[in-house]
Amino acid sequence: MEALPEKSDLNVCHAITFDLPGVYLYQCTPHGNMGMLGLIVVGNNFDNVGNIEEMELSRVAKSVLQRLIRVARSNK
Repeated sequence: MEALPEKSDLNVCHAITFDLPGVYLYQCTPHGNMGMLGLIVVGNNFDNVGNIEEMELSRVAKSVLQRLIRVARSNK
């Protein structure tokens, strides 16, 4: 995920290729504490989900993350 800029302008597209299977978490920088998160699951591989769940997040963001993980697992 280091390929993505820390900040970007509105309406600018970015692309990244995921070479390693696993779960990737991203957040909107100014709104991450409010739960504006995204979860990407590559190769239907949840092996590293424990590392994602242990990340330091706000209470709201942690709740959103748990919901995202439940939905992703149900879509296996």
